[in-house]
Amino acid sequence: MKKILFQVAGVAALALFVRAAYLVLTAPPDPAFAAANHDAVVARLDHLFRQAAYSITWAIQLGYLAWVGRKWSGVRP
Repeated sequence: MKKILFQVAGVAALALFVRAAYLVLTAPPDPAFAAANHDAVVARLDHLFRQAAYSITWAIQLGYLAWVGRKWSGVRP
């Protein structure tokens, strides 16, 4: 049972890294300063990059949990 939990944590960490990369790569480009909806686009970019930062943070934490769990239980990669 423990082996499965550690594998799930590792897969979840990988999925969160992929999500963060997707958010950053599909974000709209920075608008021109004189654009009419400049503030709306900048707010959207801030929100996307904040989501990406939280995804990376959770991915690092889950990846570390999976690594420690695998070392603790003696599971071979």
